[in-house]
Amino acid sequence: MWPVATAPTSLPEPAPAGSVEVRCPRQASFPGNCLQVLCELLFTSYFFFWPVGTVVWLALSPWALGACSWRALWSFSALYTIQLFAYKPHLGKGWPFHWLLYGPLVDYVLSYHNATIIREGPAPDPKGKYLFAMYPHGVYGVCRAFSGGVGCWRTLFPGISARWGSFGAAFFLPGIREMSLFSGCLDASKPILERAISRGENLILLPGGIDEMNLTDGESKETQLVMTDRKGFVKISIENGLDIIPGFCFGEKWIHHTFRLPHFIQSLLRPLRLSGTLSAA
Repeated sequence: MWPVATAPTSLPEPAPAGSVEVRCPRQASFPGNCLQVLCELLFTSYFFFWPVGTVVWLALSPWALGACSWRALWSFSALYTIQLFAYKPHLGKGWPFHWLLYGPLVDYVLSYHNATIIREGPAPDPKGKYLFAMYPHGVYGVCRAFSGGVGCWRTLFPGISARWGSFGAAFFLPGIREMSLFSGCLDASKPILERAISRGENLILLPGGIDEMNLTDGESKETQLVMTDRKGFVKISIENGLDIIPGFCFGEKWIHHTFRLPHFIQSLLRPLRLSGTLSAA
């Protein structure tokens, strides 16, 4: 296994006492570069899993390779569709996720972006209860990568794990559903999050949501946040005794080129909690 993160180093004054920095330098070796590219594609391109799955489905059909009959393919599709609506782990305890979110895959995502992670102040008490509020919500939400990894999260927040809250429609979209569950996501509705808190779990949220995503502008030097009308996560924290730990991802909007769909399309997507801003590498 190639190293993907440097040992944490203390920051000098005027940083708060206990502040540390971890660097995830871009891998220069051929195997390291292949790993970081593959991990980045997996982590940020899961919105394209369903069209890739459709291509594979067609490739296996009698129209192409003929590896599966139409009856088998349509039976599989029917069963998968039924379980989308009948099996709802996002409304319960979700799926086991530590193996993925807190494994080396996320460190390789960070090394792809040559990321530097800073924790200001000493590490939180692992016996505490926390809600991590992450900003901004970019098009792909690359800031999610800072919530995992061995060299990143396990180093900066030892003994602490947390579940993501995600928009409900994500769990009905093929590919997005599975990746979200493998990353520890639950439905972001208040009753589901409070049940997770009662089980002793910490939370991570992107309070800005799609409204903040639609404000992503890679041509501007200013980063716009949606905060004044997003007090729900604060109420959950107060009512359940969680300390809020804010996080900010600098430079995410410059990772990809963004473009916005026409306004009428955005208005159709808005009730579905889907963004009208797209991104290209």
